[in-house]
Amino acid sequence: MAGPAVIFRAIHRLRRSARDIQEQLDRVPRQLKAHQTKVSRQEELLKEGQEAIRRLKVAIHEKEVSLKTTHGQVAKHERQVQEVGSTKEYNALQAEIASDKAKCQRLEDEILTGIGESEDKAAQLPELEKAVQQARAEYARYEKEADERRAGLESQLNEVLSQLKEAEANVPAEIRTQYNRIIGAMGADGLAAVRDRTCMHCHNGITAQNYNDLLQEHFVVCRSCGRILYLPEE
Repeated sequence: MAGPAVIFRAIHRLRRSARDIQEQLDRVPRQLKAHQTKVSRQEELLKEGQEAIRRLKVAIHEKEVSLKTTHGQVAKHERQVQEVGSTKEYNALQAEIASDKAKCQRLEDEILTGIGESEDKAAQLPELEKAVQQARAEYARYEKEADERRAGLESQLNEVLSQLKEAEANVPAEIRTQYNRIIGAMGADGLAAVRDRTCMHCHNGITAQNYNDLLQEHFVVCRSCGRILYLPEE
């Protein structure tokens, strides 16, 4: 049976590999959601543009109705001017006519402004529709790629986990309980190589006795960070 150094080197490599693959797998749905969010945002912008045009058309229609009514009032007052019997009534009607004509002018200006805004926003719709189509196409393309990537990563992860299971089966029975406790608490970071008599995780030096124990293939835990130590390949 291989010594602890060989076993722990393999386990550390496989656990880090499994962790990295799992992190890539976890990113797939987050990236997919980001593309979905982009599609939703572009659809929202298009909807907002369409709704703004609808509101402008409604406002323009209401102003046109008001304008028609006000023109009718002007015509009515102008007819009444011909029939008044006093200066006071005449002046009152003239004031009404002036006020209505001013209102007509304001409504006409607002209608023209509304039409201009509506045309400007309508001109923007093709670009908004194009952005929606592009976002949907990008999402569909990424969704297909994501499915393929997910399948590939899951296959890699299963292979690594299978190798890890085989490697961990070689952990000596007398240290398995301590090994399981450390790995259960720290996962892939539960092991650390030793270089130049230094733990490569916490970067603290180990004792001469610990180093000699490692050379003799004994089970050694870092006194500073509590990780399982092993010597790297020469």
